[in-house]
Amino acid sequence: MLELKKITNYSVFRRGYSSVVERLVANEKVEGSTPFARSNLKMKKIIYDLGSNNGDNIRYYLMKSDLVIAVEANPKLCNQITNKFNKEISEGRLVVENFIITTDENNVDKDFYIHKNADVLSQFPKPKIEFMNHFIKTRLPSKNIIEIINKYGNPYYIKIDVENYDYEILSEIFKNNIFPKYFSVECYNEKIFKKIINNEKYNSFKLVCGSNVHLKYKNRIFSSTNIENEYSFPAHSAGPFGNDIDGKWLKKKNFKFLYSLRNTTWIDIHCSREDKSSKYYLPLDLIFFFKVKFFKKFFVLFLLIIVIIMFFQINL
Repeated sequence: MLELKKITNYSVFRRGYSSVVERLVANEKVEGSTPFARSNLKMKKIIYDLGSNNGDNIRYYLMKSDLVIAVEANPKLCNQITNKFNKEISEGRLVVENFIITTDENNVDKDFYIHKNADVLSQFPKPKIEFMNHFIKTRLPSKNIIEIINKYGNPYYIKIDVENYDYEILSEIFKNNIFPKYFSVECYNEKIFKKIINNEKYNSFKLVCGSNVHLKYKNRIFSSTNIENEYSFPAHSAGPFGNDIDGKWLKKKNFKFLYSLRNTTWIDIHCSREDKSSKYYLPLDLIFFFKVKFFKKFFVLFLLIIVIIMFFQINL
């Protein structure tokens, strides 16, 4: 295990937070580091939390990785994260990047729209004119997503939750041939769904419903480097990823069917390159959670069968 000497006086910059990790990645000399340590760092499990909000997922991600890169545009929320995880930042286990993440080549200040009442609804794309009075336009620094990934190394898992800009970030990552072992993205339209389902690199899928994460994944035991930890996800958090999500991995055909039953837009699609999907598995708990649409389809199918039976009886 790479040991990094704890430093207590780390600097906070407007365009990101300096840490031992950032200096190691930049190949700078750090007390206690070696060339082996610097190269070994790039082989560690790195999680990218894109759209960290107030850091509700970070404690869990720290359990599951060697390094967490938290990217959040809102300076107020970044301050909350740094105050909450001061120790982990100084130890080099967490880096906070205070940027708007974009697909643009030019890292210049851009307009960002902070929601007046709900931080989770803040966004980079300009809101529709009828909703503009709910937002405060703020000029903030930006950084290209690929530049961030190139800076810190290959991702083990990427979580994408950047309000109304998820498709653009996902497309940019795929376009640059970055296919982590695990990734998740908030899916609220068909464009995002098709981008995922048409990608041949991923054939194993799961769904997480954001509205019940804090209830479904309460007081759970999660493993972390041969250590088991009890953890409860707070409301509005993204929840677990990978094999910490209940159930088996779905094949594309079954996943398409499950997705068609959804009755909420607050859904995260999870994909795996490593795990084998089950040919016949469907998560009954999610089917019942989506029961409104499911039973509507079931009822339509039932009526169709009755009509077909009656048709053949009449014609006999």
